[in-house]
Amino acid sequence: MGIFDFFKKGADSARKRSASAAKIGKTAQERKDISIEILKLQGVPFIDHLPLRYETGEVAPREKDEVIARSICSFAAIMCACTIRDNGELTDEDKQGTKDFLDNRFGCIDKLTRMERRVIEGEASYDEAVNMGWKYESLWALLWAMGLVKELDFPKDICDCKFVMDAFIGGDFSERVKMRGTDEILQALDLVYRYHWACVNARVNGTKSAGLDEEVVMERRGGLEWLCCKGAENDNLSDEYNAWDYPDLNT
Repeated sequence: MGIFDFFKKGADSARKRSASAAKIGKTAQERKDISIEILKLQGVPFIDHLPLRYETGEVAPREKDEVIARSICSFAAIMCACTIRDNGELTDEDKQGTKDFLDNRFGCIDKLTRMERRVIEGEASYDEAVNMGWKYESLWALLWAMGLVKELDFPKDICDCKFVMDAFIGGDFSERVKMRGTDEILQALDLVYRYHWACVNARVNGTKSAGLDEEVVMERRGGLEWLCCKGAENDNLSDEYNAWDYPDLNT
């Protein structure tokens, strides 16, 4: 199935508990403590002195419509990126179908990042397309935050790409979106932040990370970081180095 056709159609156990199934802390310290409890249960390495993340009062929640628009733009770019990766290019019909999907169906073509625009116009390189394809995991985090994905599972496998496609194929899904609260999103971010440290530590030192997939972890963290950085210096999607395409993933 080509892109145009698509757009036209409109933890395994308690030990692998997800962040969304855990308790939710009200302060950064509480969230850290809860995350460490989960890491211990999952056998994931951690360090106690990894810094705290945001306090709730430091985060301005993103509006529902803003998150929906971001998810739609990301999805369209991902679909185009996967076609470039697999077929080497986009056809003119692919490009027009994607633009119609963004503009006529959802009215958010002006919300694309520069990189997303390069992708849907067929100007992205193979490597850029591959990198954009990984945004499936960032998008998965947004779908979770919107209440469309029930849980953020232990990040050892890629997300359910068919579920993602089905979420967009039926047209406007805004009525089904019920944004999770800031504390719940921050709890998920704190845990994936510590997963990320475990991945980096394992890569640098040649140790094990309890089965975590670093690419999945990084991209899910990127999606959650974007949800929590409204008003930051790089929170302008029209900038080249914006918080969606280039999230701050320091550990």
